[in-house]
Amino acid sequence: MLAVALRMLFGDRTKYLTLVMGLAFAALLMNQQGAIFMGLLNQATGPLQNVTQADLWVTDPGIQWVAEYRFLSDEQVSRVRSVEGVAWAEPFYNGFAVAELSNGDFKRCQILGIPRTTLAGQPAVMVQGRIDDLWAPDALIIEEQSAKLMNNAQVGDVIKLNDRRGVVVGICKARRGFESNAIIYTTFDNAVRYSPVGRKRVSYILVKLQEGAIASQVQERIAALGDVSAMTTGEFRRKSIAFIVAATGIGINFGITIALGFVVGLLLSASIFYQFTVENIRHFAVLKALGARTRTLVSMVMLQALTVGTIGYGIGAGAAGAFTITTRKLESELSAYLPWELLVGSFLATLLTIGLGSLLSIRRVIKVPPALVFSGM
Repeated sequence: MLAVALRMLFGDRTKYLTLVMGLAFAALLMNQQGAIFMGLLNQATGPLQNVTQADLWVTDPGIQWVAEYRFLSDEQVSRVRSVEGVAWAEPFYNGFAVAELSNGDFKRCQILGIPRTTLAGQPAVMVQGRIDDLWAPDALIIEEQSAKLMNNAQVGDVIKLNDRRGVVVGICKARRGFESNAIIYTTFDNAVRYSPVGRKRVSYILVKLQEGAIASQVQERIAALGDVSAMTTGEFRRKSIAFIVAATGIGINFGITIALGFVVGLLLSASIFYQFTVENIRHFAVLKALGARTRTLVSMVMLQALTVGTIGYGIGAGAAGAFTITTRKLESELSAYLPWELLVGSFLATLLTIGLGSLLSIRRVIKVPPALVFSGM
């Protein structure tokens, strides 16, 4: 019987292809928009994408997301260093400056200042130059894509940042933030000179735990200092992402688009699948007259629905995956991210879509009278 169901499905190629392509479009819409949404959320975590050396991030207790912070003092850095279980604690600066380019243009840049002694928070990959070159006076390391935006800046170029001289000593790879500003690495002291602040000048304190130390216990000890709190990188990422989703319209806008893909797939599959069932209702009547049980007929309809749903989803998800791979290879500002959780969720949504869309067809098959085969219909 199941083989008969598949022959019925594939026999009407026009409706079969229409169903598959409609569901493929719905799956593409859900996965592609979901991937862009996930990519934007990743970008919203800013320097959390690039700093891998720290176990904990120490911030002001009132911080809501990574890009809005209250500066900490050098005294607070010293106090965190004295906490039991802390191997090292280093200041990290995150600010902005305007770069004057050689062709007369300007570019707003994100300045990341890392400690001169340990270089904690350094970029993971150097394309040109060495990270140790930051020890040179006025040294700057520019992110690869940012260098292209800054009049194709090269090693040895002189750039003015807020009317102060900087020399490009290296090019690195790093992920840019939510606003896609150019990223420049320099030492902590240079950073506060390029982008002056007040008496307090530390954006975050990067903390490395001693071997064997338990992160939650060290977090409690740091929180006991009273004017700072400590989060793991994962906790800080989740807090930043939750703020972006709740405080901006990004979540609503992408949610509407993803829901639209679900609704399109539901309506399209329901209408076409129902029409397909109606046109084949005489075949179901014949099977019923021959003694096929209702459960068998329902299984046939569900198999047809599952087949078109799986094939349509595979085509749509494959196209979304190709889009994601292409944007990453081109290092586009539209940084899509397609995790397996999104693929599983969209697959379940596709199955739900085709399942709901087949309910009308199942109802029609259940109620078909065996005598229909002898009618003139």
